[in-house]
Amino acid sequence: MNASRNLLRTLQDLITLGPKTEKFNRIFDGIRVVASRKPGHIQCELDIDEKHLNRNDTLHGGMLTSLTDSVSTLALETNERKPSKSASVELSVSFLKAAKKGETLVIDAETVKLGRTLAFLSVEFRNKQNNELLATGKHTKFLS
Repeated sequence: MNASRNLLRTLQDLITLGPKTEKFNRIFDGIRVVASRKPGHIQCELDIDEKHLNRNDTLHGGMLTSLTDSVSTLALETNERKPSKSASVELSVSFLKAAKKGETLVIDAETVKLGRTLAFLSVEFRNKQNNELLATGKHTKFLS
């Protein structure tokens, strides 16, 4: 249990570093690491705020795409065999339903397959209030 708590704290520290920079990762301000049920898995939450919205006042698709990239990479980091470096080679997101300001997004990311040179990752985005599936993502990373 203590090792699990340390892992969650380390993952939260990784996410918390983003908003303290002037670089792109500052958009992840407010993400909370909730769980890592097994190696290769992570669950996070994000309260959708004004800064996450598009001009239609719904969660911006680019935000979901960036979350697919970043949160699935964190899931990859929870594997017992961690790559020293990785780079995205393919990423896709299917948008199923819009999310609005004030809703809480639950992000579940897991390692589907960890090969020698490629990792295959998947992400589900759900509305915490009603568990409705909002989007799914797939991410392939080259490992070195």
